[in-house]
Amino acid sequence: MSEEQLTSETMLPPSDLPNADDSAAVESSLTLQEKQPDEDNTQTAQDEPSSTNDERHWDHTSKKVVVHNVLKFIRSNEIHKLTSSWTKDTDIVIVKTKKPPKENWIKVTLKEDEMVDKFIKLINEGGEGGKAMCNARGGVMFAKRANEMDDRDTNDRKRKERDDDNGDARDIKRSHVVKILSADEVRDAITPLWRKEYKDQLDVKAKEMVNKCSKNIVKEIKRKFRTLEHEAKRGHREAIKTYTWVEAKRAISVEQPVPSPQIYEYRNKCEFTCGYRHVEVKSEESVDKDTKDEGDGETKGTTEDLKPEEVNADPESSNNETPNTIKKIPAAGFLAQGWQGGVYSPHCLQNVPDWACAIADILNEYLPTSPMAPYDSKVHRGFFRSFTIRCSLRTRECMVIVLHAPAKGGVGAKEDGSDDYSEVFEAEKERLVGMLTKAVLAVPNRDFPEGHVRAARDDGSEEIRVTSVFFQEYEGLSQPGPDHPVQHVYGKTCLEERLGQCTFQISPGAFFQTNTEGAEKLYGIIVDRIKEVTQDPKQTLLFDVCCGTGTIGLTCLKEGIVGRLVGVDIAEPAILDAKVNAEKNGFLHDDNNSADDKDSFLTRFIASPAEKVLAEEMKSIPRTTPVVAVVDPARDGLHGAVVQTLRKNEKIERLVYVSCNPTGTLVRDAAMLCAPPTKKYPGRPFKPVLAQPVDMFPLTSHCEMVMTFDRMSEEEYGKYQGNK
Repeated sequence: MSEEQLTSETMLPPSDLPNADDSAAVESSLTLQEKQPDEDNTQTAQDEPSSTNDERHWDHTSKKVVVHNVLKFIRSNEIHKLTSSWTKDTDIVIVKTKKPPKENWIKVTLKEDEMVDKFIKLINEGGEGGKAMCNARGGVMFAKRANEMDDRDTNDRKRKERDDDNGDARDIKRSHVVKILSADEVRDAITPLWRKEYKDQLDVKAKEMVNKCSKNIVKEIKRKFRTLEHEAKRGHREAIKTYTWVEAKRAISVEQPVPSPQIYEYRNKCEFTCGYRHVEVKSEESVDKDTKDEGDGETKGTTEDLKPEEVNADPESSNNETPNTIKKIPAAGFLAQGWQGGVYSPHCLQNVPDWACAIADILNEYLPTSPMAPYDSKVHRGFFRSFTIRCSLRTRECMVIVLHAPAKGGVGAKEDGSDDYSEVFEAEKERLVGMLTKAVLAVPNRDFPEGHVRAARDDGSEEIRVTSVFFQEYEGLSQPGPDHPVQHVYGKTCLEERLGQCTFQISPGAFFQTNTEGAEKLYGIIVDRIKEVTQDPKQTLLFDVCCGTGTIGLTCLKEGIVGRLVGVDIAEPAILDAKVNAEKNGFLHDDNNSADDKDSFLTRFIASPAEKVLAEEMKSIPRTTPVVAVVDPARDGLHGAVVQTLRKNEKIERLVYVSCNPTGTLVRDAAMLCAPPTKKYPGRPFKPVLAQPVDMFPLTSHCEMVMTFDRMSEEEYGKYQGNK
């Protein structure tokens, strides 16, 4: 491992940290950076005893100190030794350190506020002769409180001279200039293709699927061939020949994207982030009178004013010489420019339906008047985190899920208990539920672009009311998993949706396609691909991997193209829904997942990671049973063990891969499915025979892909083996 390490952090003991599952990344809504296994620089402090959740100190700026002019390159295992040497023979306790790569500073978090001044004095005056401590190369170090780093100290020549000994000084925190976006700019950020005609949108996505999906799959397969060729040369053996289809000019046939039946207001699910809406007001203007109590003039709720020196309005947005103040109003909506830019109303977005905007109006009426503040992900403090809304226009049902931190306070709860909402939680919960459910959802005022024409619809969309409400408490740092418990507080315990010939139950944690009419098109394509190879449908078994609520498998059963179904999914709520859905649609299912008489059931659903059960399930299938498989994984793609099992079980002649990340994980998985066999991935390879994009997300850059793979025959594969 090189000396140019990733950000190195010395953390609190494991008992003080959230579970590993809690810190798994997302994101929304975005570019992920993989962390290599050998570059995990998280260390456990040895001198700090475990503490309870109530004693956690996560992001308390008052306890943080930045030490400047340390060496830029420090091995991760040396950071704890270095900081411990500073505090040796003192009562100062460091509970956390942060050292970014190629930076000449370390941020330390101390156990108590009283230790901060002692530590600063120790660094600045604890060297020889009462001078500042020095780094290993003799450069003079200095320490400052982290919350003082906004002061630029541009005239402090001593600071510049010190930093010159070991690189340029860099500001730890820069002032943030807030730009309040216009409706068009919000649309550009969230629905970037909205300015194009729909035909042009499809053309953009078609090119994307060719250039960044199919071509990249071929490149990845060729790369694997080159690797095997080099290994064969080193081992003095004959390498397998490159597949003819890989060398073809159009190696993978990509069809034109199937258009969505509905271009506008097609979403059946919306997730609103709880944060602050930014409103620009004149500096001398006081807090809005509507948020004040008429009796004593005190401000209600959690509305905040940001002073100009803290967060300035974009100077281009005002002709005044003095920067205007940005008022922060608690609100629910979308993050169009990250957390610091605030949340924006969904009313201007053409893919969001009226019912979602109506619920946003209710939430934005409630939040400014609630004493429970929005959750701040930086300091892990506050209450309301997000609101998930699902709706079926066909059954006129609507579900609201409120994700929140514990009422007693989040992970970074203040020590004085000022953000403990235990006493008001139940009353506020009852008030919010009452506002959401008291009447049919009102028709909101929309902010569509000029010239937008809304299609006339007779689907009952103006008669929607909230039929179920759930609260979900979550103390983790990212997002809860699908199995995380929810509290049912109002109405029905699930939402019902009709799709094609089937009716489906959807629980709060279950996955369901966000475009109902588009999903019918998508599933129709899957049915056609399976029908092409099922000569004896009644005897054919469908393996539905990542089956969710069973929508794909049950649709195939209903269409009569397969005779039996085995579905596997990691989310237990989804599997429970799938079992109910099998009964709803008239199919006998094995409720106990017993292996005694597997031929007596039509459907069987298993709640487990696919990689743990797929191999065993494949072993139990009779050799004479025709098998087809459908995989519909999340954006992370298939686990390597699942790919291995699919490759190894050669009775699977056709595989239909439904991908929501065709330019990312589909490329990786397709290359592993189609590459020459290895010890890790044995079995005759697959080859892609058709790639069919489906536009499930008009106005956005996202596209679904249905890629069909057929197993190479023994005769065809034998042509490429050097020893045959």
